[in-house]
Amino acid sequence: MVAEFEDAWSAAHDLPYSLVTNSGTAALHSAFYGIGLGPGDEVLCPSYTFFATSASLFQLGALPVLADCRSDGSFDPEAAAGLVTERTKAVVITHMWGLPCDMDVIVAFAEEHGLALVEDCSHAHGATYRGRPVGTFGAAAAWSLQTQKLVAAGEGGVLATRSREVYDRAQLLGHFNKRAMKEMDPQGPLYPYSVTGLGLKYRAHPLGVAFAVGQIAELPSWIKGKQAFAEEIAGLFTRIEGITPLTLSTPERTSAHYALLFDVDPDRVPGGRDRLVAACNAEGLDDVDIPKATSPLHTLHLFRHPMSPVTTYDRACVRTEFPVAERLAARTFKISVPCAPAGFEEEDERYLAAVRAVVDKVAAHLASGAHKESG
Repeated sequence: MVAEFEDAWSAAHDLPYSLVTNSGTAALHSAFYGIGLGPGDEVLCPSYTFFATSASLFQLGALPVLADCRSDGSFDPEAAAGLVTERTKAVVITHMWGLPCDMDVIVAFAEEHGLALVEDCSHAHGATYRGRPVGTFGAAAAWSLQTQKLVAAGEGGVLATRSREVYDRAQLLGHFNKRAMKEMDPQGPLYPYSVTGLGLKYRAHPLGVAFAVGQIAELPSWIKGKQAFAEEIAGLFTRIEGITPLTLSTPERTSAHYALLFDVDPDRVPGGRDRLVAACNAEGLDDVDIPKATSPLHTLHLFRHPMSPVTTYDRACVRTEFPVAERLAARTFKISVPCAPAGFEEEDERYLAAVRAVVDKVAAHLASGAHKESG
C-alpha cells in the first residue's frame, strides 16, 4: 500500500523518488537530513509559517534564520538576501495557505547564492506554478498528510525528490532494515548503516495510507472545484468595505486553497479583524478563524532562544524586523474552501448558503452603524 501511494505520488509530480513518512514534520526532517544539513549550517526560513516548517532543523544542529514575507504571506527573497552568511547552506519556503510562491524568483535566488531549496508544500497539495506542480522546483519537498490536508491519511507525510542521494539519506534516517537494505544504493558509502538506520523510525501506518492513496487521482478535479468556491467566497466578503482577499489564484499561481486568507483594514471595518471574526462566529460560522498556531516564528520562544539537542548555538535566529509578517498576524482571518467532491454538492451548497447568510447579516450590521450602539 505504501509503495502504491509513493508510485502514484511520484507519477503525479514527475519525480523519481517519493518516501512516505509518519508526519509532515518527519518528511521535512528527512528532507533537511537528506540534503546534508548539520551543526553550524544556517537555513533561511520564513517567519510567517507554521513552526514545523523549520523546527526539525534544531534536531540536526542547523539554525533557522528567519526572513520576512511578502504581502500575500509568501517567502520574500529580497528580505532574505541580507541574511545570507558564509554559513548559509539552504532555504526552505512554504506555499502558505496553498498559494504557490513566485518560484522563478526563488529558484534564481537559491542559485545565485548556491543554496539548496526545500519546499514545504503542506498547504499546497495539487497547487501549480505556471502549470508545474509545487514540490518539483528544489532539492526536496515535503507534504503533510494530516487529517485536515487535501490528501489526508489521518496522520502522515511524504517527501519527494529527484536526487537518489537525498532519497537514500532520508531512508537511512527513518526506514531502517528491510526497506533501506532493499532500496539504498548498495555501492554507496552509507549502505552499511542500512541495517540499523540512525535510531529513528518514520514509517507510516499502512491503513492511513490506504485511505489516502485514492485521493491522489482526485486532486486535479478538487483543485478546479476550489477555484470557483474561493472566488465566490471572496466576492461575498469583499462586499464589506475594507476586506481584501490575499491568496486567490493568479494566472501563474494556481492555489490549492488550503484556506482563503483575508486582510481586514481596521480603519474601515469598525473593531477590525477581531470584531469581524467574533461577529461571524456568533452567527454560527465557525470556519471564519484567526490563524493561531500559524503565527510569526520570531515571536515564539524556541526561535528567540534557539536550543538544540546536538549543539550549542552562537548565533541568533532573529536578526531583522518583520513588519509584513506582523501586519498579517494582526489583520488577517482565514476561512475553509470546499473542494467540490462528487456526491457532496448539497453539503457544499449548505456551506456556501451559511457563509452568504452570515456575511449578509454582518454587512448589514456594519452598514447600519449598529456596531456603534453595541460598542
